[in-house]
Amino acid sequence: MLPQDIKKQYDTSRARAEAEAAQRKHAAYTAMPRLRQIDEEIRQVSFNRGLELIKAENRDQVRRDTAEKLAALYAERARMLSERGMSTDDLLPRYACEKCSDTGYLENGELCPCARLKLAGRKYSSSGISENAGFDRFNENIFKDPEQLKRTRRAAEICAQYAENLEIGGAKGLLLMGETGLGKTFLMDSIGREAIRRGYSVKKYTAYNLIDAALRAVRRHEAGPELTGAELLLLDDLGTEPMIPGVTIETLFAAINERQFSGKATVIATNLTKNELFTQYGERIFSRLFASREYAAITLRGKDLRM
Repeated sequence: MLPQDIKKQYDTSRARAEAEAAQRKHAAYTAMPRLRQIDEEIRQVSFNRGLELIKAENRDQVRRDTAEKLAALYAERARMLSERGMSTDDLLPRYACEKCSDTGYLENGELCPCARLKLAGRKYSSSGISENAGFDRFNENIFKDPEQLKRTRRAAEICAQYAENLEIGGAKGLLLMGETGLGKTFLMDSIGREAIRRGYSVKKYTAYNLIDAALRAVRRHEAGPELTGAELLLLDDLGTEPMIPGVTIETLFAAINERQFSGKATVIATNLTKNELFTQYGERIFSRLFASREYAAITLRGKDLRM
Protein backbone atom coordinates (compact mmCIF):
# COMPACT_ATOMS: atom_id res chain seq x y z
CA MET A 1 0.00 0.00 0.00
CA LEU A 2 1.16 3.52 -0.78
CA PRO A 3 1.74 5.92 2.14
CA GLN A 4 -1.19 8.25 2.72
CA ASP A 5 0.63 11.39 1.64
CA ILE A 6 1.64 9.85 -1.71
CA LYS A 7 -1.87 8.43 -2.19
CA LYS A 8 -3.26 11.91 -1.58
CA GLN A 9 -0.95 13.30 -4.26
CA TYR A 10 -2.35 10.79 -6.74
CA ASP A 11 -5.96 11.48 -5.69
CA THR A 12 -5.43 15.22 -6.16
CA SER A 13 -3.71 14.81 -9.52
CA ARG A 14 -6.39 12.43 -10.81
CA ALA A 15 -9.27 14.65 -9.64
CA ARG A 16 -7.68 17.69 -11.28
CA ALA A 17 -7.16 15.87 -14.60
CA GLU A 18 -10.75 14.62 -14.63
CA ALA A 19 -12.19 18.01 -13.68
CA GLU A 20 -10.24 19.71 -16.46
CA ALA A 21 -11.46 17.06 -18.93
CA ALA A 22 -15.05 17.69 -17.83
CA GLN A 23 -14.57 21.41 -18.45
CA ARG A 24 -13.19 20.79 -21.94
CA LYS A 25 -16.05 18.46 -22.76
CA HIS A 26 -18.63 20.98 -21.51
CA ALA A 27 -17.06 23.68 -23.67
CA ALA A 28 -17.09 21.34 -26.67
CA TYR A 29 -20.77 20.46 -26.10
CA THR A 30 -21.63 24.14 -25.87
CA ALA A 31 -19.85 24.92 -29.13
CA MET A 32 -21.10 21.76 -30.90
CA PRO A 33 -24.54 20.65 -29.63
CA ARG A 34 -24.50 17.76 -32.10
CA LEU A 35 -21.47 16.35 -30.29
CA ARG A 36 -23.52 15.81 -27.13
CA GLN A 37 -26.19 14.06 -29.19
CA ILE A 38 -23.60 11.77 -30.76
CA ASP A 39 -22.21 10.77 -27.35
CA GLU A 40 -25.72 10.04 -26.09
CA GLU A 41 -26.45 7.96 -29.19
CA ILE A 42 -23.22 6.00 -28.69
CA ARG A 43 -24.22 5.18 -25.12
CA GLN A 44 -27.74 4.21 -26.18
CA VAL A 45 -26.58 1.98 -29.05
CA SER A 46 -24.10 0.23 -26.76
CA PHE A 47 -26.78 -0.29 -24.11
CA ASN A 48 -29.35 -1.56 -26.64
CA ARG A 49 -26.91 -4.10 -28.01
CA GLY A 50 -27.01 -6.01 -24.74
CA LEU A 51 -30.79 -6.14 -24.75
CA GLU A 52 -30.96 -7.14 -28.40
CA LEU A 53 -28.40 -9.91 -27.94
CA ILE A 54 -30.59 -11.51 -25.26
CA LYS A 55 -33.61 -11.93 -27.54
CA ALA A 56 -31.92 -12.13 -30.94
CA GLU A 57 -32.00 -15.29 -33.03
CA ASN A 58 -28.98 -14.12 -35.03
CA ARG A 59 -26.54 -12.61 -32.55
CA ASP A 60 -23.78 -12.21 -35.12
CA GLN A 61 -26.06 -9.98 -37.18
CA VAL A 62 -26.80 -7.85 -34.10
CA ARG A 63 -23.09 -7.46 -33.44
CA ARG A 64 -22.44 -6.46 -37.07
CA ASP A 65 -25.29 -3.94 -37.12
CA THR A 66 -24.19 -2.43 -33.82
CA ALA A 67 -20.57 -2.20 -34.97
CA GLU A 68 -21.66 -0.36 -38.15
CA LYS A 69 -23.79 2.12 -36.18
CA LEU A 70 -21.02 2.81 -33.72
CA ALA A 71 -18.40 3.15 -36.46
CA ALA A 72 -20.57 5.75 -38.22
CA LEU A 73 -21.13 7.70 -35.01
CA TYR A 74 -17.44 7.63 -34.04
CA ALA A 75 -16.47 8.76 -37.56
CA GLU A 76 -18.91 11.67 -37.41
CA ARG A 77 -17.62 12.57 -33.95
CA ALA A 78 -13.99 12.53 -35.06
CA ARG A 79 -14.77 14.60 -38.15
CA MET A 80 -16.63 17.21 -36.13
CA LEU A 81 -13.79 17.53 -33.63
CA SER A 82 -11.19 17.70 -36.41
CA GLU A 83 -13.01 20.62 -37.99
CA ARG A 84 -12.54 22.45 -34.68
CA GLY A 85 -8.86 21.54 -34.52
CA MET A 86 -9.49 18.96 -31.80
CA SER A 87 -9.23 15.23 -31.34
CA THR A 88 -10.98 12.64 -29.21
CA ASP A 89 -8.04 12.71 -26.77
CA ASP A 90 -8.77 16.38 -26.03
CA LEU A 91 -11.95 15.32 -24.24
CA LEU A 92 -10.21 12.71 -22.08
CA PRO A 93 -8.37 13.33 -18.78
CA ARG A 94 -4.71 14.21 -19.23
CA TYR A 95 -3.20 12.20 -16.42
CA ALA A 96 0.35 12.89 -15.29
CA CYS A 97 1.02 9.17 -15.75
CA GLU A 98 -0.77 7.41 -18.59
CA LYS A 99 0.29 3.98 -17.33
CA CYS A 100 -1.66 4.14 -14.07
CA SER A 101 -4.08 7.04 -14.74
CA ASP A 102 -2.71 8.73 -11.62
CA THR A 103 -3.63 5.90 -9.25
CA GLY A 104 -0.11 4.61 -8.53
CA TYR A 105 -1.08 1.08 -9.57
CA LEU A 106 -1.06 -0.81 -12.86
CA GLU A 107 -4.01 -2.91 -14.04
CA ASN A 108 -2.40 -6.07 -12.64
CA GLY A 109 -2.28 -4.50 -9.18
CA GLU A 110 1.46 -3.88 -9.15
CA LEU A 111 2.99 -0.53 -8.26
CA CYS A 112 3.41 1.75 -11.25
CA PRO A 113 7.00 2.78 -12.08
CA CYS A 114 6.00 6.38 -11.26
CA ALA A 115 5.00 5.29 -7.75
CA ARG A 116 8.27 3.43 -7.33
CA LEU A 117 10.10 6.65 -8.20
CA LYS A 118 8.11 8.59 -5.63
CA LEU A 119 8.97 6.02 -2.97
CA ALA A 120 12.60 6.03 -4.07
CA GLY A 121 12.68 9.81 -3.81
CA ARG A 122 11.58 9.53 -0.21
CA LYS A 123 14.35 7.02 0.43
CA TYR A 124 16.91 9.35 -1.16
CA SER A 125 16.00 12.19 1.17
CA SER A 126 15.98 9.97 4.27
CA SER A 127 19.27 8.31 3.36
CA GLY A 128 21.23 11.52 2.87
CA ILE A 129 21.93 10.68 -0.77
CA SER A 130 21.98 13.65 -3.11
CA GLU A 131 19.05 13.73 -5.53
CA ASN A 132 21.41 15.25 -8.10
CA ALA A 133 23.50 12.09 -8.23
CA GLY A 134 23.00 9.32 -10.76
CA PHE A 135 25.03 7.58 -13.43
CA ASP A 136 22.71 9.09 -16.02
CA ARG A 137 23.72 12.55 -14.74
CA PHE A 138 27.44 12.13 -15.23
CA ASN A 139 28.49 15.50 -16.68
CA GLU A 140 31.49 15.20 -18.98
CA ASN A 141 31.52 18.95 -19.62
CA ILE A 142 33.09 19.72 -16.24
CA PHE A 143 36.31 17.91 -17.21
CA LYS A 144 39.07 19.99 -18.76
CA ASP A 145 41.59 17.14 -18.97
CA PRO A 146 40.65 14.34 -21.42
CA GLU A 147 42.71 11.82 -19.48
CA GLN A 148 40.97 12.65 -16.22
CA LEU A 149 37.63 12.33 -17.99
CA LYS A 150 38.64 8.93 -19.34
CA ARG A 151 39.73 7.68 -15.91
CA THR A 152 36.62 8.99 -14.17
CA ARG A 153 34.31 7.60 -16.82
CA ARG A 154 35.89 4.18 -16.31
CA ALA A 155 35.48 4.55 -12.53
CA ALA A 156 31.80 5.38 -13.06
CA GLU A 157 31.38 2.25 -15.20
CA ILE A 158 32.86 0.10 -12.43
CA CYS A 159 30.64 1.76 -9.82
CA ALA A 160 27.58 1.17 -12.00
CA GLN A 161 28.50 -2.50 -12.29
CA TYR A 162 28.92 -2.68 -8.53
CA ALA A 163 25.50 -1.10 -7.97
CA GLU A 164 23.76 -3.85 -9.95
CA ASN A 165 24.41 -6.63 -7.43
CA LEU A 166 26.35 -4.81 -4.69
CA GLU A 167 29.58 -6.58 -5.49
CA ILE A 168 32.37 -6.39 -8.02
CA GLY A 169 34.74 -9.25 -8.78
CA GLY A 170 33.40 -11.12 -5.77
CA ALA A 171 34.17 -8.26 -3.37
CA LYS A 172 31.24 -6.84 -1.40
CA GLY A 173 33.18 -3.71 -0.45
CA LEU A 174 34.26 -0.79 -2.61
CA LEU A 175 36.89 1.76 -1.61
CA LEU A 176 36.92 5.11 -3.44
CA MET A 177 40.19 6.99 -2.99
CA GLY A 178 41.52 10.30 -4.23
CA GLU A 179 41.99 13.93 -3.32
CA THR A 180 39.18 16.40 -2.66
CA GLY A 181 36.92 17.40 -5.53
CA LEU A 182 37.43 14.44 -7.87
CA GLY A 183 33.88 13.10 -7.72
CA LYS A 184 34.05 10.39 -5.04
CA THR A 185 30.86 11.50 -3.28
CA PHE A 186 29.03 11.79 -6.60
CA LEU A 187 29.98 8.21 -7.48
CA MET A 188 29.06 6.99 -4.01
CA ASP A 189 25.65 8.67 -4.11
CA SER A 190 25.09 7.37 -7.64
CA ILE A 191 25.69 3.85 -6.34
CA GLY A 192 23.24 4.49 -3.52
CA ARG A 193 20.62 5.93 -5.84
CA GLU A 194 20.85 2.96 -8.22
CA ALA A 195 20.78 0.50 -5.31
CA ILE A 196 17.60 2.09 -3.98
CA ARG A 197 16.06 1.94 -7.45
CA ARG A 198 16.82 -1.77 -7.52
CA GLY A 199 15.09 -2.28 -4.18
CA TYR A 200 18.09 -2.48 -1.83
CA SER A 201 18.01 -0.81 1.58
CA VAL A 202 20.68 1.88 1.92
CA LYS A 203 22.16 3.84 4.81
CA LYS A 204 24.65 6.67 4.51
CA TYR A 205 26.94 8.28 7.05
CA THR A 206 29.81 10.67 6.84
CA ALA A 207 32.65 9.37 8.99
CA TYR A 208 32.22 12.45 11.19
CA ASN A 209 28.50 11.79 11.74
CA LEU A 210 29.12 8.11 12.44
CA ILE A 211 31.69 8.85 15.14
CA ASP A 212 29.53 11.64 16.56
CA ALA A 213 26.59 9.24 16.83
CA ALA A 214 28.81 6.62 18.46
CA LEU A 215 30.18 9.15 20.96
CA ARG A 216 26.70 10.34 21.94
CA ALA A 217 25.63 6.72 22.42
CA VAL A 218 28.59 6.11 24.74
CA ARG A 219 27.77 9.20 26.80
CA ARG A 220 24.12 8.17 27.11
CA HIS A 221 24.93 4.51 27.75
CA GLU A 222 22.87 3.57 24.70
CA ALA A 223 23.42 1.23 21.78
CA GLY A 224 25.61 2.66 19.06
CA PRO A 225 24.54 3.40 15.47
CA GLU A 226 23.03 0.54 13.47
CA LEU A 227 25.80 -0.85 11.29
CA THR A 228 24.52 -4.05 9.73
CA GLY A 229 20.82 -3.48 9.07
CA ALA A 230 21.02 -1.96 5.60
CA GLU A 231 22.03 -4.04 2.60
CA LEU A 232 24.34 -1.20 1.54
CA LEU A 233 26.25 1.13 3.84
CA LEU A 234 27.82 4.28 2.41
CA LEU A 235 30.60 5.81 4.52
CA ASP A 236 31.81 9.13 3.14
CA ASP A 237 34.80 11.32 4.04
CA LEU A 238 36.75 8.72 5.97
CA GLY A 239 39.65 10.61 7.54
CA THR A 240 37.74 13.78 8.47
CA GLU A 241 36.27 12.37 11.69
CA PRO A 242 37.68 13.30 15.14
CA MET A 243 40.11 10.75 16.54
CA ILE A 244 38.54 9.98 19.92
CA PRO A 245 40.34 7.34 22.01
CA GLY A 246 38.23 4.28 22.59
CA VAL A 247 35.58 5.39 20.10
CA THR A 248 36.81 6.22 16.60
CA ILE A 249 38.96 3.20 15.75
CA GLU A 250 36.62 0.81 17.55
CA THR A 251 33.52 2.13 15.77
CA LEU A 252 35.11 2.07 12.32
CA PHE A 253 36.54 -1.40 12.87
CA ALA A 254 33.15 -2.64 14.04
CA ALA A 255 31.43 -1.16 10.97
CA ILE A 256 33.88 -2.73 8.54
CA ASN A 257 34.33 -6.03 10.33
CA GLU A 258 30.68 -6.70 11.17
CA ARG A 259 29.52 -5.94 7.66
CA GLN A 260 32.17 -8.21 6.18
CA PHE A 261 31.14 -10.96 8.58
CA SER A 262 27.45 -10.58 7.65
CA GLY A 263 28.17 -10.40 3.92
CA LYS A 264 26.77 -6.87 3.58
CA ALA A 265 27.97 -4.36 0.98
CA THR A 266 29.93 -1.28 2.02
CA VAL A 267 31.24 1.68 0.02
CA ILE A 268 33.85 3.90 1.64
CA ALA A 269 35.20 7.17 0.25
CA THR A 270 38.37 8.79 1.56
CA ASN A 271 40.82 11.55 0.70
CA LEU A 272 43.63 9.63 2.42
CA THR A 273 46.35 7.73 0.61
CA LYS A 274 47.11 4.10 1.24
CA ASN A 275 50.03 4.99 3.55
CA GLU A 276 47.93 7.55 5.42
CA LEU A 277 45.17 4.99 5.98
CA PHE A 278 47.68 2.58 7.51
CA THR A 279 49.20 5.27 9.72
CA GLN A 280 45.87 6.65 10.91
CA TYR A 281 43.89 3.43 11.44
CA GLY A 282 46.42 0.68 11.98
CA GLU A 283 46.81 -2.86 10.71
CA ARG A 284 43.38 -4.22 11.66
CA ILE A 285 41.38 -1.76 9.57
CA PHE A 286 44.00 -1.45 6.84
CA SER A 287 44.19 -5.19 6.25
CA ARG A 288 40.43 -5.41 5.79
CA LEU A 289 40.20 -2.46 3.43
CA PHE A 290 42.90 -3.85 1.17
CA ALA A 291 41.97 -7.52 1.20
CA SER A 292 41.13 -8.02 -2.48
CA ARG A 293 38.51 -10.65 -1.73
CA GLU A 294 36.69 -8.13 0.48
CA TYR A 295 37.24 -4.70 -1.13
CA ALA A 296 37.83 -3.42 -4.63
CA ALA A 297 39.70 -0.11 -4.68
CA ILE A 298 39.34 2.74 -7.16
CA THR A 299 41.72 5.70 -7.06
CA LEU A 300 40.65 8.94 -8.76
CA ARG A 301 43.34 11.30 -9.95
CA GLY A 302 43.33 14.74 -11.51
CA LYS A 303 42.41 18.32 -10.76
CA ASP A 304 39.68 19.51 -8.40
CA LEU A 305 36.50 19.61 -10.50
CA ARG A 306 34.94 22.26 -8.28
CA MET A 307 37.56 24.89 -9.08
